[in-house]
Amino acid sequence: MPSRTAAADKIKARLDALTALRSGGALNDVASNYTQLRAFGRAGRTVKNVRLRRTYVRHDVPRPVDRERNGLPRDEQPPAARLIAPRGVAGRLHLILLFAAHCQAAPGRQWPNRIPIEPDSTQRLSWMGLIGAHARHTPGGRRVASPRVNKARQINEALKKLRDQHLLEFPNAGTSRPFQDFRLLCDSGASTDAAPIPYKVPRAEAPGIDVPVEFFTCGWVNLLTPSETVAYLMWLDVTQNPEHDEPYVTGVERAGHFGLGRDAYETHETLEAFGLIDVDPALLRHEDGKYTDYSAEGGSPICHRVTLTDGVTRNAAEAIEPVLRQYAATGRWGRPLSSLSDLAASLGIRIPS
Repeated sequence: MPSRTAAADKIKARLDALTALRSGGALNDVASNYTQLRAFGRAGRTVKNVRLRRTYVRHDVPRPVDRERNGLPRDEQPPAARLIAPRGVAGRLHLILLFAAHCQAAPGRQWPNRIPIEPDSTQRLSWMGLIGAHARHTPGGRRVASPRVNKARQINEALKKLRDQHLLEFPNAGTSRPFQDFRLLCDSGASTDAAPIPYKVPRAEAPGIDVPVEFFTCGWVNLLTPSETVAYLMWLDVTQNPEHDEPYVTGVERAGHFGLGRDAYETHETLEAFGLIDVDPALLRHEDGKYTDYSAEGGSPICHRVTLTDGVTRNAAEAIEPVLRQYAATGRWGRPLSSLSDLAASLGIRIPS
């Protein structure tokens, strides 16, 4: 677990980035561009969910793990988990690419990407306008990089990482514009250098998970951390493709199927504070993950039960900022007590209507 000082520094940096994105109008611009993308996509179709192939987030057959706390080694993880990184925007960019594909291609069809990285006079949309990344001005040195240049660099580095993970390819590699008209490869993660598999929008009957379109249009894709995002995808899978009669995931399943370590699992605290999930905690489980009087024989596993809420339909920035400020003040995750009804609910008191 990070120290209190390190955690506070991360929260401050996250708040600073969120404030910059909101005050500069970037989040509103991105939301407007998503609306345009949906409106000028497939005629007569309205995208309600973005379907991910199940193997994007979860191995069909669990891999053996040495320690479930650590999850799988990176090269053995499913594609979504492999994109978790403290820096860079590869994970969120890939999800936004899949969102764009759903807007512009029918199920079962390939997506012809014609969106440029930077805006120009011939295009309404650009990848710079579709990703809400906070790119700072870089002073000093021999070259001064503007926020625009830094953001373009972030996107280019993310594209290269996605290529390295066999999630897209560069048909114009080796030219003066290597990233132009890049092509998505299948999100199953089954492509190789020798045998790339073109991406096709999944049909409804294909095994997968449906990500609500509001995850994109309401800003969550740009404001959750990579670990929070992949954990949210895990809980979507647990709900939509249940393996148990209750919504939980064991440590072995979380590590062997999803490839995730305990740090990613513990984001259930932030996801609950943001209002995306509700958590029914295991009563005998301590905060460090250990159990009281645990017996493996009989009974249900001592795991938190997690259910999805409709919180994804809320504006992400408005939901996240007060939670971060409360954590900065108290050092604990929780939903802000912004009203008397919230306070009553936290105390188990029912107020008559």
